[in-house]
Amino acid sequence: MKKLFLLLLMPLLSQAQLSQNLSKYFKAHIILKIDEVNSKVNLSEDQQFKIGQKLLIADSLANINLTKNLNLINLRSYYTIDTDFLKPILSPEELDRYGYALNKDNRYLVALQFAMELNLAPSQIIAIRKQNDSLSAIEQLPLKETIQLYNKRLNSILAKEQYVSLIKIIYQEQSTEDAKKDWVKIKQYKLVEDKNDKTEFTKIFNYYLSRNSFLDKKAELYDKKKGDFFGKKIALNEPSVLTHVNILSDGTYKNNKYASVIKYAKIMELDKKQIDSLLFKYKQYELIRFENSETTAIPKMVPSEYSDITQILTPEQVDKWLMNKNISEARKEAIRNWAQLEAEGLIKDLDKKDTVNQFSNYHLKVLVSKEIAKMYHTPENIFRSRDIEKKKPELLQKLDDINSSRLKKNKIKNSLTW
Repeated sequence: MKKLFLLLLMPLLSQAQLSQNLSKYFKAHIILKIDEVNSKVNLSEDQQFKIGQKLLIADSLANINLTKNLNLINLRSYYTIDTDFLKPILSPEELDRYGYALNKDNRYLVALQFAMELNLAPSQIIAIRKQNDSLSAIEQLPLKETIQLYNKRLNSILAKEQYVSLIKIIYQEQSTEDAKKDWVKIKQYKLVEDKNDKTEFTKIFNYYLSRNSFLDKKAELYDKKKGDFFGKKIALNEPSVLTHVNILSDGTYKNNKYASVIKYAKIMELDKKQIDSLLFKYKQYELIRFENSETTAIPKMVPSEYSDITQILTPEQVDKWLMNKNISEARKEAIRNWAQLEAEGLIKDLDKKDTVNQFSNYHLKVLVSKEIAKMYHTPENIFRSRDIEKKKPELLQKLDDINSSRLKKNKIKNSLTW
């Protein structure tokens, strides 16, 4: 079945032309109904005329009924073309194809439509047709329960490999669409060289095909909690390029330090080898964390993010990463400081922009120096962090004194209350 999905990517049929002779015998509305069937099943000229003759008889009966009683529901029934209408005209295989075109959620008909690709034995085809014919005798169920019924019966008829391939056929179209959506973003970010397009797209398509087939959401096999669990587990094996684009586009990804570095890869001028190493470490880290969360055994040792990063990046790149990573938090803290100065009535003669920038620069230096001290563990970096904190702006020191004094007063007040 290796060629199965290559075959699926090709059009199933090219529509046969309607016979030019139809217009000599039938009116336009009948020819249109013939064309509806022909768009789903390639009809021979003889079959086209047989359908036309049946519709001509139905048309006459409909007109007789119209003179007796104007009942639109009954009137429509004369022009309904279903499998019972077509049974005397189409072969069993053509009926299967017609039914599949009308209802692609019918998994019996999907199996029959792709009987050759699934290598179905004649006995399997007969058994599946029998199941499909029995549907009319069963009370109509909600779609979820109907699909679960298809799965149950097909599982008993098909070999395991055939059943897995069938489910993949069902999700082939959705998986293609899922892959195309990601591919647009991947090309926008220029993450794949043109020469590797086919290989990388195939990886993404195969990932979604495996994911969608396993989860089989149409059948609602799992409740939300279990479905989310399996979804997260499968995502840990997604192609690296998919992880990469999700991180860059703020898609679904784990917010660990490897991801943080990758977000700033362009600014830091990381090369492909560095990015590949970070993506590998990202997956390894999250896989171990996931496995540890699901076991009661002794947990595996979680890799040190900082240690890995220092081995992958140069010191200059580390500085750029930490500056970009912490700048937003430093700015937020500076704005909070300004708000407190305002509340304390300490902003007289101060320029807000200059003051906030001064505070922001100080906080950024502190945040960066603290992380560098954690990453490199050298006395120089520890002292550097302390030196920066000693040069805290006077206004921030004043706020510290106010907050410290207020905290002491509250402690005394609480102790007196007790």
